[in-house]
Amino acid sequence: MAGFGFGRGSELALERDRERRWIAAVVAALAFLATLALGLALALSGTAKRWQANFAGTLTVELPAGADPAPALTLLRADPAVAAATQISRAAAEALLSPWLGAGNLQDLPIPVLIDVRLVAGAAPNLAALGQRLEAAVPDAAIDDHGRWLGGFLALARAAGLVAAIVLAAVGLAAASCVAFATRAGLAMHREAVDLLHLVGAPDGYIAVQFARAAMRLAFAGAGLGAVGAAVVLVAASAVASSSATLAFPLPSLGWSDWLLLACVPFAATLVAAAAAYGTVMRNLARIL
Repeated sequence: MAGFGFGRGSELALERDRERRWIAAVVAALAFLATLALGLALALSGTAKRWQANFAGTLTVELPAGADPAPALTLLRADPAVAAATQISRAAAEALLSPWLGAGNLQDLPIPVLIDVRLVAGAAPNLAALGQRLEAAVPDAAIDDHGRWLGGFLALARAAGLVAAIVLAAVGLAAASCVAFATRAGLAMHREAVDLLHLVGAPDGYIAVQFARAAMRLAFAGAGLGAVGAAVVLVAASAVASSSATLAFPLPSLGWSDWLLLACVPFAATLVAAAAAYGTVMRNLARIL
């Protein structure tokens, strides 16, 4: 970027071409979509990793409502793969269910007895055999290893990452195509000035840098505006979701590293624009000459 003299204007006065200013608007819209898609994918990916870390090595044992948890607790605590087994109080169970059923609807409901199980690090217990022993001790006891719903969320996060990658690739291609189209139009508009530069000995690379510099300035302005707009939407959506009292699971959120990555979008768009403009000029001048 420094080699192109990002802070300097084009010596062909390309900044005066009002017809080229639509590049900034198009790049702003594309950067908005790219930042939004990338932000959502990063939020889902980060949440999935946190959930996977939090639930790794844990199980939940569910007993019928009103069942005596003592036999199940004794059996679990005697298992060498179990580090700790703790009954979840009814108040805690109601707190988990209240976002879905409402706090005033739980007094008369037969809430199952839940036991939180922490496994020894690296342990891989035979869940089928453990489940059979638990059912023998407490009829209708069941084990939830969180794998089914956690696996579904991990698959969703991977799908979101794939969609974001496709969106980023499509946005990059669209931005490059727009810049290339505008650069070809600029070459035609400034044909006399370009021919004059050739006459005085200016190489093709020098002329291409002039167009690349102008494209960089427009792309950076547009991409910065689009990225800021997407960031505002992400922050607003997170604030609205956090204020909701109906969610019983951790909300997707962005960390500092995610925000730093999103801040790179305008710079990436600028590099794409510069490369597209430079390459377009070099190819067209080679055909002309």
